[in-house]
Amino acid sequence: MTNPLSLELSKRFNQSELPGLVGIVILAGGLSTRMGSPKALLTLPSGQSLLNYHVQRASQFGVPILIADNAQGFSTQVEDAVTSLIHVEDYQPQSSHPDAKHKHSAGPLGAILSAMQQLLEQPVIDKTVLTNARDISQWMLVVSCDSLVSATNIWEQVAEFIETTAQPVAESSQQTLTQTACPQVYCLTDNERMYPLLGLYQLSVAETLQAYLDAGERRVMGFIKPICHHVAMPESWYALSNLNTQEQFQKACQSLPS
Repeated sequence: MTNPLSLELSKRFNQSELPGLVGIVILAGGLSTRMGSPKALLTLPSGQSLLNYHVQRASQFGVPILIADNAQGFSTQVEDAVTSLIHVEDYQPQSSHPDAKHKHSAGPLGAILSAMQQLLEQPVIDKTVLTNARDISQWMLVVSCDSLVSATNIWEQVAEFIETTAQPVAESSQQTLTQTACPQVYCLTDNERMYPLLGLYQLSVAETLQAYLDAGERRVMGFIKPICHHVAMPESWYALSNLNTQEQFQKACQSLPS
């Protein structure tokens, strides 16, 4: 039976300025040092793990779900895994730079790039359009297990932002579309900071991102800032968006909608 929410999400996506969601990557490879245990395996009041929570919501889009867990094996523990679940290994920079040889040198950007490359290998992706700076049709949602903000939350907020602020393609077709006119990344923000690991990424940034990592860079904000639009999140999500300690996780669980 088709999920009503899935139908509504698909309808809104197809009617938006960004019609081509081709995958969702769930980032679960953090070291969880301050949390004291893997964030992906934290148990919610519902009894499901945090990773299962994100997989369940991501599955409502009907697109491939990729899990980047930095070889920690969390993807094997997903309950009722959907058939489109894909495990991806973090991209390892092809560089002689000393930082690039460290296991975690590529950080979350390495996981994002690896997921993009995996999606670009899928037959459904039209690689020819990705060389055209005007193309805005191939996108990937990025969701972090550092939060309880889900793929559906991110998409609905970004879609509303686009529908209320972006120029229709027909009106801008006579203009030269630059990165500023057509952002390549949309990230959620609160009143203090941006969350680059909760957002929508255009697949066409993969080549630039690879060059950035191969040069020995790993700073997320350094890469994202020039190509990103900020999308304000509801204040009720603030407590859900950055979970680093047990206290923050428990507070987030209490803030979850019923």
